[in-house]
Amino acid sequence: MDNNFLDREAYKDILILRMEDNMHGNLPFFIRKYKAEVFRTGLHRHEYMQINYVYHGKGTHYVKNHEFEIIKGDIFVIPPFIPHYITVPEDGHVEIFEFEFLPEFINQNFNSLDNAEAFLDFAYIEPFLISENQIKPRLNISGRIQVEVEDLLNEALREYTDRKTGFELLIKSILLKLLVIVGREFKNDADNSMHKAIFDRHKNAINSAMNYLNEHYQEDIVLEQAAKIYSFSPSYFSYLFKSITSRTFTEYIHTIRISKAMELLRSPEYDGKMFDLCIRVGFNNVNHFNRLFRIQTGLTPTQYRSKERKKQ
Repeated sequence: MDNNFLDREAYKDILILRMEDNMHGNLPFFIRKYKAEVFRTGLHRHEYMQINYVYHGKGTHYVKNHEFEIIKGDIFVIPPFIPHYITVPEDGHVEIFEFEFLPEFINQNFNSLDNAEAFLDFAYIEPFLISENQIKPRLNISGRIQVEVEDLLNEALREYTDRKTGFELLIKSILLKLLVIVGREFKNDADNSMHKAIFDRHKNAINSAMNYLNEHYQEDIVLEQAAKIYSFSPSYFSYLFKSITSRTFTEYIHTIRISKAMELLRSPEYDGKMFDLCIRVGFNNVNHFNRLFRIQTGLTPTQYRSKERKKQ
């Protein structure tokens, strides 16, 4: 496994593009469709997610020092901070639709949708497998699904270009529908793929890590220790963990510990001191515990206990 692929430090000298570089106003997304002949984009990264759909023609997509031919009907996702570039051969041309958006633009809504998990698998996990077994980081769609996807993309582009009242909300709804459709197609493709066992191993490792943290949250667990348990480098494990949970490893542990503290404070049987509560849920610094508790709940632990006891 080429774990350095996800090491941002290793790519610190590669150009990183930010949403504001598009010069399109203070929007969390950017949409365009472009045609190109004999061109090459420079190696670069984004701070945002980028969906690419190939309308016509063909080209070559380079990700992680591997190259893949892209053709009509291909749709692929570039997660944040992943180096890549696209070329078109001398005798060729390509027409590509780009839909760029900040992850937080859809996270709150998308996390509750059916098939959201399948899209996140496609966006974050599937491209990482290419170092292990040369899975192509793309999905080719055809027939009715291709027509539906192209209709959605064109509608989003019209809304983005016209910018009539409420266009942001309409574009978000279009994007969510697009991601669900892509997630479904990828799930069908993965279920029928010979690489499913390898794919599932990556996903299952993170799910197993989450279960491990839920059971051992009281212990002093560090990222390096967890990564070693699942045979990942710390940088790979860290990136993959956040991609799937939308939280860093540390944030996830803190959330579990604060949730456990809230459960204890709601219990009429618990009447311990705050320092004892802090230690019991896995923190070793009461000031740190109090600060995180207030960030998550808006109250101090003492205020939270008082409020909950009044309800009982």
